[in-house]
Amino acid sequence: MKRVSLYILAFLTLIAGTLWGMSETIRGDEMAPSIMGGDRVWAVPSDEIHAGDVVILADPLDAQSAILRRVLAVGGQSISFKENVIRVDKRRLRANAMGDMGPYLVTKETLWAKKPAVGVNWLVRHQAEPSSLWSSEPVEVPEGAVFLLADDRDHAMDSRWWGPIATEHIRAVVRVRYGSPHTWRTKWEWMVGDTAFGE
Repeated sequence: MKRVSLYILAFLTLIAGTLWGMSETIRGDEMAPSIMGGDRVWAVPSDEIHAGDVVILADPLDAQSAILRRVLAVGGQSISFKENVIRVDKRRLRANAMGDMGPYLVTKETLWAKKPAVGVNWLVRHQAEPSSLWSSEPVEVPEGAVFLLADDRDHAMDSRWWGPIATEHIRAVVRVRYGSPHTWRTKWEWMVGDTAFGE
């Protein structure tokens, strides 16, 4: 019985080590406060990418580097900004102020969802002082592309500069995040976009 227990423990240790080895450690805070520097994420290749997903892609400015960004609109949708209000296909993302985090204001954004469904949500941060308000005309996202935003809206580049990104540049979709908890997040998080958004 003791030997069987040791075999089971060794097997579980091997599985845990393998899973840990499949994760990536995040450098930088471009996706803070949802994903912070030092967090570990587990990502899987996927042909299905949905609004709200966090994806790993080749940096459009340095193809040798990989970065994380959040999908806000997929092919066939339009996205627009007016003083930080985001609309996808004319539907406004809900934004609830959460509080301060150092020099930042933290907001929870939620994808529109028909009741009784609960929309997928995540945290973003904006510089508190001086406040920044960015706007743009609607952008039509072509089929086979996505529009990406960083969760740190004032200190990271994304599709506001690059435009829509072809899905062929996406390497994987983040499904699990592990890191130190803070006021608005837990240690572990299962991350998945909204398959119904836009219907």
